[in-house]
Amino acid sequence: MKTIPIFDFVLCLSEAVDLISPLVADHHKRTAQICYSLGKQLHLPESELRTLVIAAALHDVGGLTKGDRLSALDFEYQDPYGHSVLGYLLLKPFLPFAEVANVIRFHHVAWDNGKGATFDGIKVPMLSHLLQLADRIAILIDVNRDVLLQANNIVEKINVQSGTRFVPEHLEALLALRDKEYFWLDSVYMKDLNYLGRRIDFQEISLTEDDFLGLTNVFRRIIDFRSPFTATHSAGVAATAEALAMKLGFSGEDQKLITLAGLLHDLGKLAVPTEILEKPSLLTEEEFDLVKRHTYYTFHLLEPLKIMDIIRQWGALHHERLDGKGYPFHINEDELSLGSRVVAVADIFTALTENRPYRAGMDGAQAFKIITEMVGRGNLDTRVVSALEKNLALIDNERKMAQKSAVDEYQRFKELAILLTK
Repeated sequence: MKTIPIFDFVLCLSEAVDLISPLVADHHKRTAQICYSLGKQLHLPESELRTLVIAAALHDVGGLTKGDRLSALDFEYQDPYGHSVLGYLLLKPFLPFAEVANVIRFHHVAWDNGKGATFDGIKVPMLSHLLQLADRIAILIDVNRDVLLQANNIVEKINVQSGTRFVPEHLEALLALRDKEYFWLDSVYMKDLNYLGRRIDFQEISLTEDDFLGLTNVFRRIIDFRSPFTATHSAGVAATAEALAMKLGFSGEDQKLITLAGLLHDLGKLAVPTEILEKPSLLTEEEFDLVKRHTYYTFHLLEPLKIMDIIRQWGALHHERLDGKGYPFHINEDELSLGSRVVAVADIFTALTENRPYRAGMDGAQAFKIITEMVGRGNLDTRVVSALEKNLALIDNERKMAQKSAVDEYQRFKELAILLTK
């Protein structure tokens, strides 16, 4: 049984999703600050306040592309079937976030003079309506102008939709806060969500092994489900790394950890635009520079989760090379752990054997030939590659089965998304 400070996970995931578009990088944080102040003004119980703030910090997690996220910045955006539903589907499987996921699902449902209390026959949490209000306030704030000079205009624009889009009682809370400078200043200057972590008792949650895998899979789905070309990559790397680790004599516990490292190794790719991920030709030097940043982001995004330190080291360093010519840290052989070397080989093997926009996947033997050449250049660990060679058919089959399972999961996700967004 492991314990994790739940808000550390929220911080990590919120920062990761914000990589998709720097243009909206502080929107989650601003919305969370506004939700906190509105919730306190409404005297919400502590448990509801926690749920509301977490939902605010993650509310656009379903905006898997830059376009999705930018469209939601239009004040008039009211699509209750869009990214809010995808966010719900991504978070719901992680049981501690089931309630948060439900709040996010309905945060673009209009109040409609009380009709918005239900949607498609399902009860809508009042926290969803409060989140929508905070979200729209956050969008109206122009961070390049003095926020105090904007306050009255923002409230007036919001108030016009009292009863139609927003719950009147929630607007009463906003009116009570309108003349309190701290409310507006917090929304602009309190960008560090740790500020809220200190004000609210988020506590630690205990995770079983299955829960911990479920948490990791939240990240994995957000990383991979942005494109059909990435939908199975992390699963393939994880399965390959686990099989290699077993053959290399890793303990049972370390085999589980390296599986998680494989699932999380590309977290920083959220910063890579989907048009680059799906480009059907070779990348330009500038595009490749954008791709190279992803390991740096993976390394630092996971820093708040101290429980994942080994996973972070093994996963984030998968593009380092024994000759020191990898990236982003140019770590040499003496500093590169065996776990990182295993994930590096697993990543290359999976990348070579899976379909990409610009080529079909190779068979295991073709992929191994390229990997052998990399060993000759001093890039990869001989022991790890030797383990791959001795067990090539077995490991390739493990990869195929894991990726087949990931394809099936991705298809179910898409089908359910279509069903819920009709």
